[in-house]
Amino acid sequence: MQVSVEFLGRTRILTQGREIALSRQSISFLAYLVLYRELDHPRELMIEHFWSSHEPMRARSCLGTALSRLRKRFQIEGCDWLELSARGEPRISQSAPIWFDIVAFETGISPVLTASEGELEPQVLENLVAALNHYRGDLLLGWYDSWVLSERERLRLLCLRGYRRLMAHYAAVGDVENALAAGHAALRIEPLQELIQQRVIELYRASGQHAAAIRQYERLTALLRSELGIAPSKNTRALVDGIRAVQRLEERRD
Repeated sequence: MQVSVEFLGRTRILTQGREIALSRQSISFLAYLVLYRELDHPRELMIEHFWSSHEPMRARSCLGTALSRLRKRFQIEGCDWLELSARGEPRISQSAPIWFDIVAFETGISPVLTASEGELEPQVLENLVAALNHYRGDLLLGWYDSWVLSERERLRLLCLRGYRRLMAHYAAVGDVENALAAGHAALRIEPLQELIQQRVIELYRASGQHAAAIRQYERLTALLRSELGIAPSKNTRALVDGIRAVQRLEERRD
């Protein structure tokens, strides 16, 4: 690819291996085109997102300037990567030699979510792992536009679903170590996801690591208390009560 664009975690744009700088507005504008790449973008909607405070004529001029600047910054040989639909609405060409981490992330995870439960096919597993590796952090850190916040949350939840599916795969093939690694990776993104916390505790129990399971529960209890002022759910408490009962029996036998 002639150009690679990263929006997850650190924002970085490389052309021919050299990093280039874009204005904050140009980055935001490009991200919008990528995230809604399946749509032709009505100019009125784009103006509403980016230049709603301007007078209509000025706003249309700003949109034209933004499109022109993006074209000039990405001069891709033999390709008009930013094209117009039949109605004159801007969109990124499907054939453009540009790699976007958002696209690689989404396309790698989406097929997995419809796959049957249990073990994944080798190629599907490989694609899932590669996709999750593209998620180096949240979308457009430091941006707080409403559409960015909405997409940030959507992609974060997609990542968590991907890790949960990866956990399920490794658990199905008996690879507890990698299943736990996937669970902890998910919890680094969202430690308050109690269902994932439960699954990690269950994996520790299944592998006989009862002390580790209880430590995980204690960390969860402290986190929920400090962040939300609540206790773990009834199901989580029952799970750990069962582990503690087994642990006490084992201690008596010893």
